[in-house]
Amino acid sequence: MDRRFLCFFFFLVAWSAGIAQINDVTTPLHLMQPAYPYGYGKPEVKDIEQVLTRVYDYLVQVTPPQLVDKISGKEISDLTSVNENSIMKPGDFRLNSYEWGVTYAGMLLAAEQTGQAKYSAYVTDRLNFLANALAAFADFEEKHEGKDFQLKHSLHPQALDDCGAICAAMIKAARAGKADIQKGVIDNYIRYISEKQFRLEDGTLARNRPQPNSIWLDDLFMSVPALAQMGSYSGDPKYFDDAVKQVLQFSKRMFNYEKGLFMHGWIQEMEEHPQFHWARANGWALMTMVELLEVLPADHPGRDQVLDLLRRHIRGLAACQDGTGFWHQLIDRNDSYLETSATAIYTYSIARAINRGYVDGKVYGPMVCLAWHAVAGKVNEKGQVEGTCVGTGMGFDPAFYYYRPVNVYAAHGYGPVLLAGAEMIELVRTHDIRINDSATMLYQESKPQTWNFDFGPGKVKEGFTRIAERDLYTAENGYGLIPLGVVKGFAQAGTDELLSDGLSSEGPFYFNVDLPEGRYKVTLALGNPEKESAVTVKAESRRLMLENIALKKGETALKTIIVDVRTPRINATESIRLKDRELPYKNWDKSLNLEFNGKNPSIRYIAIEKADELPVIFLAGNSTVTDQENEPWASWGQMFTRFLKPEIAVANFAESGETLKAFRRENRLQKILSVMKPGDYLFMEFAHNDQKPGGNHVDPYTTYLEELMFFIAETRKKGGIPVLVTSTNRRKFDENGKIENTLEAYPDAMRQLAAKEHIPLIDLNAMSKALYEALGVENSKKAFVHYPANTYPNQKEPLADNTHFNAYGAYELAKCVVQEIKSQKLDLAKYITDDFGGFDPSKPDPFEGFFWPESPFSEMVKPAGN
Repeated sequence: MDRRFLCFFFFLVAWSAGIAQINDVTTPLHLMQPAYPYGYGKPEVKDIEQVLTRVYDYLVQVTPPQLVDKISGKEISDLTSVNENSIMKPGDFRLNSYEWGVTYAGMLLAAEQTGQAKYSAYVTDRLNFLANALAAFADFEEKHEGKDFQLKHSLHPQALDDCGAICAAMIKAARAGKADIQKGVIDNYIRYISEKQFRLEDGTLARNRPQPNSIWLDDLFMSVPALAQMGSYSGDPKYFDDAVKQVLQFSKRMFNYEKGLFMHGWIQEMEEHPQFHWARANGWALMTMVELLEVLPADHPGRDQVLDLLRRHIRGLAACQDGTGFWHQLIDRNDSYLETSATAIYTYSIARAINRGYVDGKVYGPMVCLAWHAVAGKVNEKGQVEGTCVGTGMGFDPAFYYYRPVNVYAAHGYGPVLLAGAEMIELVRTHDIRINDSATMLYQESKPQTWNFDFGPGKVKEGFTRIAERDLYTAENGYGLIPLGVVKGFAQAGTDELLSDGLSSEGPFYFNVDLPEGRYKVTLALGNPEKESAVTVKAESRRLMLENIALKKGETALKTIIVDVRTPRINATESIRLKDRELPYKNWDKSLNLEFNGKNPSIRYIAIEKADELPVIFLAGNSTVTDQENEPWASWGQMFTRFLKPEIAVANFAESGETLKAFRRENRLQKILSVMKPGDYLFMEFAHNDQKPGGNHVDPYTTYLEELMFFIAETRKKGGIPVLVTSTNRRKFDENGKIENTLEAYPDAMRQLAAKEHIPLIDLNAMSKALYEALGVENSKKAFVHYPANTYPNQKEPLADNTHFNAYGAYELAKCVVQEIKSQKLDLAKYITDDFGGFDPSKPDPFEGFFWPESPFSEMVKPAGN
């Protein structure tokens, strides 16, 4: 029985009996509702998103990305005409301030967590505007030496405030593909931080105000996140080393280990150092450590010290939280006012520390829930953040901090609120938050291991979630349709709640469901009561799962597929270094994506269950192996899944342009090894890009074999089984109609290594030669991306690529791989589907009989590598 009802029941009994007084005998007083000022308990995602939307709606109106003439007020649309009178259009905030660097980071995280592109569009519009404006002012300055202009400090930084937070946001945006930032802008900012900012003799970043040799705690955030991002962006460890040095050397001088708090300022010439624990500066320090750990390599020698300091700081802050959920302006002085921006920064940072596993959510989760409720209560209906302290220098008396004004136009509050809300969305989604005996509690992550969906307008089976024709995917729900045309519900007579109705379309449509990383067994009920259908199912980035399942009118087919769902994250501090083009790929998002295509594609129900115990075939390679995201490109790796029983998974980690060295450097191999189980397989196909000159080049009989041996040795350490795959030939014929070897000695080197190390070898190089020669010089074009102009939208020029395959070519090559597994009687042969009757590459399937319903999205840019 609901406890609230029980309380009310006892009250009615007492009242009806004529008892005048409510006491502990007549009423369970411990269940009375406290008068919390800002809310209590589990925050709801929809409420968090409403707060973020209010902030966004306000900021998008009051921060126009425009230049105007300060005399006439007219907009400057032609940036080549900027001059000393050109200024940013006045709004409520400055787009180039360090506070707005935090806001850009908050918008990017909000886009990631909500799935709403408006947040990233805000960043794209304004950072691209800034980058273009800076370039225009640089041209103006070159032509008009000595003239002053508004963005001079953004072009020529004079302090860390001018560049640090903006630089970190620019790198994040550039890496996420959300802004077209010229590398020169980023390099200029990093150069200032690394080489031009004043430092003490030991290299600690400092200022000469308000006293000579002053260390400001704020400067940790104005420098370290940018250095850390640059370390990850460039791959140069010197940036990580400097970032860690700053954190440790600041803390040596400024961290009070007894209280777990930082002082705000430290002056080298002072014998005693007054300790004023200003809240926002402590927030900058806390966020700095979280941001650093996010990208700092796990084996960096300073990582454990930074992590220890973060935990000590969080512990110290937890002891000082006010009962309202806020922290005070001076953290340990409870008569100073409650401050919003610091509370928001703590909310973001501690929630992220929980989400990344740095601290225990059971310990610190309730306090961040309380803090978020407090922060949300300070976002007014207009979207302004109230209760934020204005910009603050360094002081050595309490009155300086006690009486700093607060203002809704203090820019420091907006980015932290966006960051806090976005991170709280992840915390709420990934943790079990409940009220127990009236107190907020976090329990171990509790996610269902099955996800069941009943499609159509009819009765919903118990334990299933209804998906009707208008149930579109939202980040809040975490599941739904993505239609590209009209999706209609159907129903038919029958008692089976799952099979008596469904959804159908005349064109392709998608279904998405957010899932944790792992392997999944997906059961699909296909079929349409009103029409014949022939359904092709693709998963994630166009992996072929089910091919042309033909069904008569009214017929139903139950099919099972195994889908690998993954994220780039390896651990709390490391991820795959995705290329910009990969960021929007369905392979890397947080969802299982299913595409239903073909003739009248229909779905009745989907049942999904975790299947991490199944063996996995990991694929490592380049553009000839990877899951190509868009038509007309394809690879054998994304067709391979179609020929395997639903008893084994394929996890395709290949990517266009990859080499053995790059695959290691970008942490792709590390990611595979982090999830590999004994008995899993690693297929390796490399050579196309490894043979090219440059930093990734390897010689066939020396460094090529050394790199392959590293992959092999690491796989064996995990109990995995390495399999070598010689590279597919390029389509290059000699005058006799025979394929020319463009891969030099690399295939032979791999063959020799396989024989020496007793490693299974799939000789795709030899089989592709036989396949292309059997097709002939002209017909072989049908296996590659050869299409006349205007075959695809926005294709103004013909496509003629002799390395990359279309769906037909990729399909035939996948059959070559499967045949090699069968011919060599590898243990994997038991997983080959029963309908695979064998394949002879010298007798390819006729192109005219190949059926491939194209996916809706196309791309005319060739994949990297050739």
